[in-house]
Amino acid sequence: MARVETLLISAAPGELRLALLAEGRAVEFRVDRGAAAPGDLLLGRVLSVQRALNAAFVDIGQPLPAFLPQAAGQTEGARLLVQVTAAARGGKGAEVTASPSLQGGLLAYTPSRAGLNLSRRILEETERSRLSSLLKGRLLPGEGVVVRTQAAGASEQTLLDELDRLRGDWLGLEAEAAALQPPARLRAPSPLARLLAEHAGLRRVVTDDAAALAAFKADFPAAELCPPRAGPLFEQFHCADDWDRALAPRLPLPGGGALLFGTAAGITVIDIDSGRSSPAEANLAAVAEIARQLRLRGLSGHVLVDVIPMRERSALARVTEALKQAVSGDPTPTHVVGTTPLGMIELTRERRGPALAEMLLAEAAPQPSADSLALDGLRRLLREAEASPGRRRGLAAPAALLEALRRYPAALAETERRLGHALTLTLDAALGQCEVIEETP
Repeated sequence: MARVETLLISAAPGELRLALLAEGRAVEFRVDRGAAAPGDLLLGRVLSVQRALNAAFVDIGQPLPAFLPQAAGQTEGARLLVQVTAAARGGKGAEVTASPSLQGGLLAYTPSRAGLNLSRRILEETERSRLSSLLKGRLLPGEGVVVRTQAAGASEQTLLDELDRLRGDWLGLEAEAAALQPPARLRAPSPLARLLAEHAGLRRVVTDDAAALAAFKADFPAAELCPPRAGPLFEQFHCADDWDRALAPRLPLPGGGALLFGTAAGITVIDIDSGRSSPAEANLAAVAEIARQLRLRGLSGHVLVDVIPMRERSALARVTEALKQAVSGDPTPTHVVGTTPLGMIELTRERRGPALAEMLLAEAAPQPSADSLALDGLRRLLREAEASPGRRRGLAAPAALLEALRRYPAALAETERRLGHALTLTLDAALGQCEVIEETP
């Protein structure tokens, strides 16, 4: 997968819309509204302890209290320094831990979680032994470190200097927390700082907000301003259409096929529609776009891909393998688990935060269909006629409901029979449902 090199920041009060570009093409979108994010260090107060769950709820200054698992020993009202492990989403608050870690370039320092662990990507046994012996005797009681992959080959002095720095940062955090009243933010990197840490190859940052430019320059001195008069920022960089498509429930594919996106109880389902292609061709053609949309839309958790049924089981295996290859370059850990007994491809993607649609789209409540509203109008009309007979009544309704009524000629005829007169249907575009009206003689 191509390396991210450009970041677009469309800024407005209360919200940043971010687009990551690789080779001039959008590969990821994010929305930031100032919510606590993974890695943030916060001073909170325990609101309640759920003994049965071994969990607690903590006030961290967000609209919803944070969820703290493994809350043994916590008491209501206690001050607590916590670190966010998962952002709030879907009506649930953020998840936090009371055992935070501080990240360095070579080490991750865990002040309240003892032990020495090495990255599994450090493969040479001699190097693993060197790093272990070097650091093991340098840890104080109760503290620990995780040796990152980048530490391989680092000198003793470099590693010890970073350990001392991280230890000093933690002592500073504790002193800062002691002087504050919860809830309070202790360490919360800016959205730009987070992305710079995630994407070392970023070479260009462009914003459309002159008022925010100075803040962006603090993290990235070469940040540029793209004047709004030249047009919306995303349009200037040709990714506005990608933004719109990443929010659409249906995404057309070349060849007449499409991807349909839906969610239910936390599971994302992606349905492949074949169009004019054969099932095997359509499934394979959809794979690259599925991998791209997972990242653009910020989809995470449990994902099912409903492929078009194919006669040969080996064909499903080929599609599954192709999807594994397509998601292998995703910087967010994504694992294709396999196929279900009904032939759906099952995968998981690590949850880093809310999906794009969760941030920007309202969840649509179920609405009665036009047919239901139309037939309900006949029901109310007959009820009123029975309650006060002797008056001529009709129905007024918008065009869609009149059209729905005409799809049920037998129901209209039965209504007229019960009324004893012809039923008058009147168009009223201002209405949202059928209304009973009295006819003048």
